[in-house]
Amino acid sequence: MTRELFTDEELAAFKAAQRLAFDAVVSIETELHEGITEQQAAVKLERWLRARGVSHFFHYGFVWFGDRTRFLDFPPIPRRVRDLFGTKAAHFSGHYRPGGRRLKQGDAVILDIGPIYQRGAADIGYSCSLGRPTEEFHETRMALAPYRHMILDMVKNGETQSKIDKEIDDYTKDHGYLNIHSRYPGSAIAHRVGRVPGLRLPTFNVKGFSPQTVGYLAGDVLGSALRLDVRSAPFWKPKSDRPCEPGLWAFEPHIGRGDVGAKWGEVLVVTEDTAYWLDDDLPHVRYWADHGVHPAPQH
Repeated sequence: MTRELFTDEELAAFKAAQRLAFDAVVSIETELHEGITEQQAAVKLERWLRARGVSHFFHYGFVWFGDRTRFLDFPPIPRRVRDLFGTKAAHFSGHYRPGGRRLKQGDAVILDIGPIYQRGAADIGYSCSLGRPTEEFHETRMALAPYRHMILDMVKNGETQSKIDKEIDDYTKDHGYLNIHSRYPGSAIAHRVGRVPGLRLPTFNVKGFSPQTVGYLAGDVLGSALRLDVRSAPFWKPKSDRPCEPGLWAFEPHIGRGDVGAKWGEVLVVTEDTAYWLDDDLPHVRYWADHGVHPAPQH
């Protein structure tokens, strides 16, 4: 995958897709109730988006309740799969996909969805709770606020992917949290969101992803299987000595402590000479502001 640069019109489409995705999770948050399952919540997310013109997904709904937000007791990826594809195959495991866990009052919730809208793709994550959050969950959500500025600052300064990954990991551990995004595909905090091919073709759900997205990511997965050095690939490379190259990157910091985890996910625009978040008017940013933490200016 080469560097990707986007016109203002294209960026507007990606921004519209991201806003629609956040509108979806905020709307479905109000429909959550005791006894609803993760699968039912994921279906609600997808139906909400389809009713507003979405026909393709970068990925379908991932939903986790309670201690599953922390990936607690998720079994390791089978060795034969890990040896072939590495940890990139993690989310294809049934344990990561929404299941039959029923929501209880006070439970932590993560809603994660990736619609494609007006040819723009999004991949967002949102944390909330049913009713009043526990103090532990609120603190975990607030602990994620500094990551947004740290990531932006390091990318703008041209730091390598490996340095950014280490800084984030060290910061997480120093503040008493576990790095949960290390269990994501590619063990990565980020991945590209670009021009997904094949949008004129039929689509369907392939264990949480569309065939179009599988095709978009296939080069990186194949490179892992063949032990190739895919130097400019869709997945963030935690050991790469290269900076974050121009394109759109979905960052998804996910941390946990005790029985809960929390995350946010949004797109960072990286150009030849700077970087900035695609949008600042987002629910997790508003949550932090409501509790006295305001984002640093981007410029």
